[in-house]
Amino acid sequence: MKKEIIVLSDIELGAGNLTDDFISDKTLVTFLKSLIGRNHPVDLILNGDIIDFLKCPYIQEDKYSYPRYVSEEISLAKLRSVYQAHPTVFHALRDFGKSENNNIYFIIGNHDHDIYFKGIQKEIKRLINKKKGVYFPLHYKHHSVWVEHGHQYDFLNKTNVKKPFDWYLGKKILNYPWVSFGVISRALIMKEEYPFMERIKPYPLMFKHHKIVIHKITRGALEYALKSFLYYPLRFFRDPTYRIPRNFITEFYTRFRNANWDIEDISDNFQRKKKNKMRQYRLYVFGHTHEKLIEEKDGWAIAIPDTWRDEYTLDPMTKELIPKTKKYIQVFVSNDDQIAWEMQEIKVKRKQLFFQDVVDDEIKYIKLVAKDEGFDSKVI
Repeated sequence: MKKEIIVLSDIELGAGNLTDDFISDKTLVTFLKSLIGRNHPVDLILNGDIIDFLKCPYIQEDKYSYPRYVSEEISLAKLRSVYQAHPTVFHALRDFGKSENNNIYFIIGNHDHDIYFKGIQKEIKRLINKKKGVYFPLHYKHHSVWVEHGHQYDFLNKTNVKKPFDWYLGKKILNYPWVSFGVISRALIMKEEYPFMERIKPYPLMFKHHKIVIHKITRGALEYALKSFLYYPLRFFRDPTYRIPRNFITEFYTRFRNANWDIEDISDNFQRKKKNKMRQYRLYVFGHTHEKLIEEKDGWAIAIPDTWRDEYTLDPMTKELIPKTKKYIQVFVSNDDQIAWEMQEIKVKRKQLFFQDVVDDEIKYIKLVAKDEGFDSKVI
């Protein structure tokens, strides 16, 4: 065998606070350690939204904030907070990376836009003690396997890859997509008030049984959008973070009318963009949607291995919250560059949860599920 390729998506390591949705440190560490000592090289592809800079607070003197203007200094402070909350994950990456034959790819997603900063790339390499064989691309394209996060096929989360930074008041700051500024300005306040709800899928069903949340989200989104269209561009004329992307009003109106705040179908969008070029690669792997997908056609396949953060599927009949299994893509590359691949699952044993119990006391259940997985948050 020439090589093994492992793809994980949407881990979303945070600061251990209410906006941190990752609690499966022990499961992830065990899995990463299982990759050590193989008789062949391993490419570990961490396919975007691995470090959740977007939802991670900036902590100064025990004060939490979510700055709109994110400099490299702020991103580095966030990275330190993530490391303090999840040190064993970084240690496991360090142990995996000790082999010179093993490579680690941090694919850039919409939650870890901060990786564009060279200082962040340097600090990640330092934290995992690996200078060579660590990469920070938008795509992985080797051995007829194409991997990317997928946010570039989702209008609201698409980033300007040609201009990842902006300048404001003499400082170099991240050029986030418009919706990310909405997350920072509004959504994270809601997230701290209702920390468990965002973990429950499908959203339309969850909103149906929790109308307070959907009403607050829709009202807040409408208020923010109207100010973004009519007030902020005039009030903050020289501020690049208040620019409105083209075609945004049409997209927002459609979503508001249908109360649809889900992510777009990136698989369909990608196929429309690639059209007749799909046969260039045998396997396309995406993340971003937090949904499992396997789509196989003659000569190629698309796979999305869901998320590693703490998420649940709401049973419409029993109202039970069923924990999602952790999934990854495993690809074997033969010596003649042929590939064989599978989507693998890792089940996590958890206590039974019911929707209404969680609604009644979200903080209690945030702590309970973390305890179930052996995650000790020192800040909740």
